[in-house]
Amino acid sequence: MSRIVENATTHKDDFPHGTAGSDFPGTQDAAPKSAPRTGPHVYAACIVSNTISVVDPANRKLVASIYAGTNPFGAARTPDGRKVYISNSGASNVSVLDTAKGRIVTTVPVGLFPHGMAVSPDGAYLYVAATGPATGADGSRSLSVVDTGSDKLSDTWETGTAPRCVAAGPDGRMLYVTCSDGLSVMDAEQGEVRHTLTDQAQANGVAVHPDGQRVYVVNTLGNTLSVIDARTHRTAERIRVGTSPWQVAVSPDGSRVYVTGANDDTVTVLDARTHRVVTTVRVAHVPTSITAVGDTVWVSTNASSTVDAIDARTLKVVGSTPLGLAASPSGLVVA
Repeated sequence: MSRIVENATTHKDDFPHGTAGSDFPGTQDAAPKSAPRTGPHVYAACIVSNTISVVDPANRKLVASIYAGTNPFGAARTPDGRKVYISNSGASNVSVLDTAKGRIVTTVPVGLFPHGMAVSPDGAYLYVAATGPATGADGSRSLSVVDTGSDKLSDTWETGTAPRCVAAGPDGRMLYVTCSDGLSVMDAEQGEVRHTLTDQAQANGVAVHPDGQRVYVVNTLGNTLSVIDARTHRTAERIRVGTSPWQVAVSPDGSRVYVTGANDDTVTVLDARTHRVVTTVRVAHVPTSITAVGDTVWVSTNASSTVDAIDARTLKVVGSTPLGLAASPSGLVVA
C-alpha cells in the first residue's frame, strides 16, 4: 500500500491528533464526503489522494472530497451533466458519479490502466483509453466501450498502441485516439481504425473543434500543437506553444483554443481562426487538464494541487482553489 493511502487511512502515528490543520491530507479529509446535488460544479480527479475534489464555481471553494478509487486520472461527463465518469488508473475501472445524488453509485471494470476518456455526443457511450502496463510498444491496444444507460462494458475495440487520450467528433461518427504509434482515427460505428497518423506518435491531449473540421493534438515532446484536417486526415499545421504541453480544450463557441504547458506553468491561448497565439496566461505549478465552459476556463495544476479559474474574456486568473498539497489533480470536468 502506498504511503499516501497509509497516511490517510491507517497510520495513526503520523497524525496522532488527527489530520485537522494539515495541508494534506487534512484539506481533503475536512471536506464533505458527498457533493451538492444541484447546480454545476467542477469535478477534479486527484491521482494521489484517490478522490474527486468538487469545487463550487461561484465562490471557487472546495465543497466535497469523494473517494473514487486507486489513482483517479481522467474525467468525463454526459451531455446532460447527470453523470461524471472517473478513470481509476490504478484499479483498471471507472467510477460513476451521479450528480443528482452527489455520490459514486457504481464502478465499471475496463481495460488495464485507463487514462483519457470521452463520451459520445449523444451520451450513449463512454470511450476509455486503456493504456496498459507500458506506454510504448508493449502497451495495450485496447479502447473500452461502456454503455452509459446500463453502465456496463459493452465492447472492447482495438486501437493503436498504449492509447492515452480520446476525443469524439461532434457528429459522433469518428473518434480520435492519441497512441504511442500515432493518432488513431476510428470509425465509432464499426469500432475500427480507419487512419493512423504516424507523425503524431507519442502525442497526449486531443480535442475536436465544434465544426468537426479540425482536430487539435498536443505534441508534448515537441512543444507544439498540431492542427489536423479532419477531411484529409493530414497534419495541416504545427504551432509552437508552452513547454511540455499536456492537454487542449476548445471554447464552446469555437473561437479560442487553450493548451496547458506543464513545464512552464502556462496556458497558451490561440485564435481558432488564425491559429495565432493571443496571449500566455501564467497559472500554478504543472498545469495538466483544462476545460472551457461558458465564461471560465478551468485548469488543474498537478504539483500545486489547485484548480485555477481563468476569465475567458479578460484572460486573467481570477481564482485558485487549493485542494491540499499532494492531492495532485489531473482530469477535470464541469457538470
